[in-house]
Amino acid sequence: MTLDIPVLETRHLVLRGPRLSDHAAFCAYFADPRSKWNGGPLDPRAVEGMITSAAGGWALRGYGLWFITLKDDDHAIGFAGVFHPFDWPEPELGYGIAGAYEGKGLAFEAAMAARHGAATLLGLTHLPSFIAPDNARSQALALRMGAVREPDITLRDKTAQVYRHPKMEAA
Repeated sequence: MTLDIPVLETRHLVLRGPRLSDHAAFCAYFADPRSKWNGGPLDPRAVEGMITSAAGGWALRGYGLWFITLKDDDHAIGFAGVFHPFDWPEPELGYGIAGAYEGKGLAFEAAMAARHGAATLLGLTHLPSFIAPDNARSQALALRMGAVREPDITLRDKTAQVYRHPKMEAA
């Protein structure tokens, strides 16, 4: 099976579909304790499941996570896009970037590109981001993107703050 995952390009980044060759990069990402915001830390087998799940989202739903690379390097440094486990109330705009790349505006650049791509290419125009109450960096990024705080929800027995992104025009 071949998946037709759109590629997004920004000034500094390429957002592309997941590849098995991303395993080492995501093992490093999910070994970092800071990956707790995205379900980590994870062992290498669980990382393999995450990568195949990301591809599976595209295959089964027609949308999913893009893996982020720098324009001049195909090494994955994070992800941004539509995350939608079966037990989520709706698809969400999710993002995560390796610690070495934080504070450079790259997470913002990737998340904005993913939000725009979700709206214009996939018809997902008013996504939320579900953020842990103590994840101040992600909350600040959502607010910088123009998201508005909504009432909290419970996901997998944990409180999540809901940040609703502005409604965008579909293609």
